[in-house]
Amino acid sequence: MCFFANGQNKKKAMSITYPIPQHILHDLEKVEKELVNSVKSSNGLLTEACLITLKAGGKRLRPALVLMAGMVGDYDLDTLLPIAVASELIHMASLIHDDVLDNALTRRGVATINATWGEQAAIAVGDFVFSRAFEILSRTDTYMIEVMVKAALDLSLGEFDQMATARVIDQSMADYLQKARRKTAALFAACCEAGSYLSGAKAYEVNALTSYGENLGIAFQIYDDVLDIIGGKATGKAAGVDILDGTVTVPILCALEQLGPKSRLAEIVSLEKPSDEDVKTALEIIYNCGAIDKSKDIARSYVDLAINELKIISKPDAVSVFEGIGRFVIERYH
Repeated sequence: MCFFANGQNKKKAMSITYPIPQHILHDLEKVEKELVNSVKSSNGLLTEACLITLKAGGKRLRPALVLMAGMVGDYDLDTLLPIAVASELIHMASLIHDDVLDNALTRRGVATINATWGEQAAIAVGDFVFSRAFEILSRTDTYMIEVMVKAALDLSLGEFDQMATARVIDQSMADYLQKARRKTAALFAACCEAGSYLSGAKAYEVNALTSYGENLGIAFQIYDDVLDIIGGKATGKAAGVDILDGTVTVPILCALEQLGPKSRLAEIVSLEKPSDEDVKTALEIIYNCGAIDKSKDIARSYVDLAINELKIISKPDAVSVFEGIGRFVIERYH
């Protein structure tokens, strides 16, 4: 399991440590066990496909947000665990479906389900994982079902919006932010809302953490855009996938704002099937015009907005943890 390191955790998934309480790290191990149990079925192939995807790793940030938000009220793992597990399953299912849409062959250095077993199998596995998530949610608080279902719906709409606007260079930052809120930030916000609500936090604290989650999610997505341009061994991703897919991200928007709609970059992003040389050229253009630094600044501004929401949270230890997560989002793989 790839997660945050602290002073007692020797896993070197990243080079920076964060103040994640030991009891949260311990409880995340319980979440991991429940995730493994939740994707097992009588069908051996289905179980194998799920476990390969699950064990490929990931930061488990969404269930971590559920548990850490629970620190704001009366922390109770038994209450928080189903939502924490379901949140990661929703995320996992969306990634499986994303890999089909993107025809991705690897994720985090591991072969995707569609690369190994084919597109139909991947869709079926993604559907199964979604179903497991909502089966778990059906045994939780009714309001929490509503919150998580809305987040899952937003996630689907965000992915559709991204597909519908692929290779369209005439997009604004507002257009991008709507997609980011749906595709990423909605589930972050739902995790923060769920954990704080279920712990009995005060209504204003639940609202503040929900806003924190949304702003954090936007920052996370923007920095993911940056990582797509940077690529490399640390991320487990090839550089330029968004350019290849025609996905207009913040670095591309920042570069186009400077270079204009008739630039070489605009031409490449608009291509139905850009060549490897086209992608390489686009990456060089984005690097050289300062779009990476500007994108990082925008991501930092959303982290600042998120952290500002913490001023009214009554427990300093929870505030410290959430501030650390904010730093993590914009310092990954540095």
